[in-house]
Amino acid sequence: MISFQVSVPVSNHARSGVCLTCQLSSGEWPIVGLTRELGKNDKLAKLLRDRGIPCKELPCIEFVDGDDRPLLAGLLRGEWDWVVVTSPEAALVLSEEWFKLDSFGQWKVASVGKATADMLRDKGISVSFTPSRATAEDLCKELPGPVGKVLFPASKLASDTVFDHLSERGFSVTRINTYSTQPAQWDQEQKKSSEAVDIVAVGSPSALKGWIAQTGRVPHTTACIGGTSAKASKNEGVKGVFFPENPGVDGWVKSVEDACEHLRARQEGPSSKKTD
Repeated sequence: MISFQVSVPVSNHARSGVCLTCQLSSGEWPIVGLTRELGKNDKLAKLLRDRGIPCKELPCIEFVDGDDRPLLAGLLRGEWDWVVVTSPEAALVLSEEWFKLDSFGQWKVASVGKATADMLRDKGISVSFTPSRATAEDLCKELPGPVGKVLFPASKLASDTVFDHLSERGFSVTRINTYSTQPAQWDQEQKKSSEAVDIVAVGSPSALKGWIAQTGRVPHTTACIGGTSAKASKNEGVKGVFFPENPGVDGWVKSVEDACEHLRARQEGPSSKKTD
């Protein structure tokens, strides 16, 4: 199921920089801007291009080490009931520190979703649990007991959902901030290229903030990987927000397709529809 929100009031901090229109020539596909960090847009780009949807890679974020990353290897030598991983980047950092160890403690890994689980398995780390839906809330509700010790290596910008909800269930949670994100810097060519984008594919609230920082405007339409990015889009005053009920790349592709179809149908108008 794809959710779509229109006529969202412009937030105070969106100001007058909202892009209010999307102009397409008849028969054209909208152009999609891919905003994940450099090198992480390839899978989505291929899936979209296979469907004939043009896209431009315009990375809006880059990753940096978190203050707590030096602690991770030592903690992995300890005993944990679960190590909870909620993003592909957290999985990558975990695997890099894991590889440094000559010995490590006994622990099972819980992954928030398929993309994160695939990253872990690609790096040789077994995944013991994924929730029915790829959200932190569902992971916290469904994580198998008995309650025990949880290590949560996360982004500095991650919410307290995992810590709070698992603590409420009785788990003893240790959160460490192993990485963070910051806005990527664009050159003039990238800024010029962004002007042709009709739909911004948003994989995180940080990516959306990076887009607004670099372009100076709120996009007219976003296609989001899940509900968190969709909520951020609505809060920024985006007029058309598409997102899947179940977060993930497959749903993300479908939300892009639906956004494209919506813009094309709106551009063609009712007069272009056939009548009997």
